[in-house]
Amino acid sequence: MKQHFSQRVAGAKRSAIRELLKLTEQPDIISFGGGLPAPESFPHKELAAIAYDELMNNYANVLQYGTTEGSRTLRDAFAQWLEPQGIHATREQLLVTTASQQGLDLLCKAFFDPGDVLFCGLPTYLGAVQAFKLFQIDTVGVHLDDDGMSVEHLEKQIAACKNAGKRMKGIYVIPDFQNPSGITLSLEKRRQILEIANREDLLVFEDNPYGHLRFAGKAIPSLYSLDTEDRVIMMVTFSKVLSAGLRLAVMITPDPDLMDALVRTKQATDLCTSKLTQHLAARYMLEYGLDKHLEEIRPIYREKRNAMIRALETYMPADEGIRWTEPDGGLFVWVWLPENIDAQEMLTHAIERKVAYVPGSSAFVDGSGHNTMRLAFSSSSPEDIDKGIRRLADVVRAEIASKKIQILA
Repeated sequence: MKQHFSQRVAGAKRSAIRELLKLTEQPDIISFGGGLPAPESFPHKELAAIAYDELMNNYANVLQYGTTEGSRTLRDAFAQWLEPQGIHATREQLLVTTASQQGLDLLCKAFFDPGDVLFCGLPTYLGAVQAFKLFQIDTVGVHLDDDGMSVEHLEKQIAACKNAGKRMKGIYVIPDFQNPSGITLSLEKRRQILEIANREDLLVFEDNPYGHLRFAGKAIPSLYSLDTEDRVIMMVTFSKVLSAGLRLAVMITPDPDLMDALVRTKQATDLCTSKLTQHLAARYMLEYGLDKHLEEIRPIYREKRNAMIRALETYMPADEGIRWTEPDGGLFVWVWLPENIDAQEMLTHAIERKVAYVPGSSAFVDGSGHNTMRLAFSSSSPEDIDKGIRRLADVVRAEIASKKIQILA
């Protein structure tokens, strides 16, 4: 039956993250694979009380179809929450989506034709890579420095695309505690990227799932708040800050033409996002306060991050050039292994030792990154993090020894 597949589907690959999530169902495996939020961070009792009240007393509304743009109550509450962050948006500038993955899907549908160029990080979010590839976008990778996307390399890639006569459309960035690297884009580079976008007439897609999970250092203004030409479209998800199961996110753009394109695209995609989950999120924000909730859950992630860094320092081979990021927020630590190690091949041995991670190569649109891996510290206990990193270090040590034996042979 494969002869009936579209070219788009025939070239699509399964998500490495989704496949790895299946491993979390095996209780004996410690998985650092999927970036699952900590279950203890979910305000389940408060959401249960709100859900009961909505279903008993407002069922005719929340169980009905809604508007494509989203609940007025949620959009108003969200706009009010954004204001102290330097993000000034009206209800009409907000679009509620069924999580940020739908937001990525809408961006691809609304603004890209096959072959159009989108610049993104090396590495970048696996779910975004999957969406871009599905829509046959020409993804051009840009190296990451310790302070985010290399502006110098971005300029070189733009020049190369111009020389090749390619049509450039946008830049995709995750500025805070980037998935998968954990790297944060510096303020200077945020301004430089916007200057480049203005000069080249590019849209900037700012994906911000983790910016509100900062537990160290000082917050940096969003690209959206720095934008003076209304070319930044920002996505903020509830998945990491409230509950992944709500499947809610908000897209923000001040440009009415861009918003109209997104709304028309969403209407053809799913008509509207669940009113029930929107009301749960809106009432939680209004009655309990999202900032208060964030203050309570940030220490959870700080403790887990510290446990992972401590375990890496304790167990990983110290003289093999292995290094890792130490993010000030988010859910991930990024690890560079020796050049001759293939993290994809090594994963089989890791699973045998009952530990899992995401091989980094699938996050590189140019096929590089074979010696990298992403470790999510978010959903494991500090005790399991210590145990799992100890197992992983044993696997890495054995892999290094095996490569040395192959060279001697």
